[in-house]
Amino acid sequence: MNKKHQKPDRPAAKKDQETQFFKYFVMSAITFLIGIGTVVYVNLLLPPSREQEILALAGLVLGTPAGLVAFYCYLRLLVSRLQNFFKRR
Repeated sequence: MNKKHQKPDRPAAKKDQETQFFKYFVMSAITFLIGIGTVVYVNLLLPPSREQEILALAGLVLGTPAGLVAFYCYLRLLVSRLQNFFKRR
């Protein structure tokens, strides 16, 4: 294929940044699911007690920031891909 007809590829730094955001998204999404799963598990299987409340709080403390990070990384990936899509057109 002739080099004149090839589309320019994204810079390596942009790819590395997108890869990092994807890794952070996956890690934080898994942590979010573990945290929320802990809350559901504790509320279904443990009798009402102080231990149940402490474990549910620990699940929320783990899950809430992880969910926010996952949401942020997902938005960054979405914006990056939309910019790339519109730049090619």
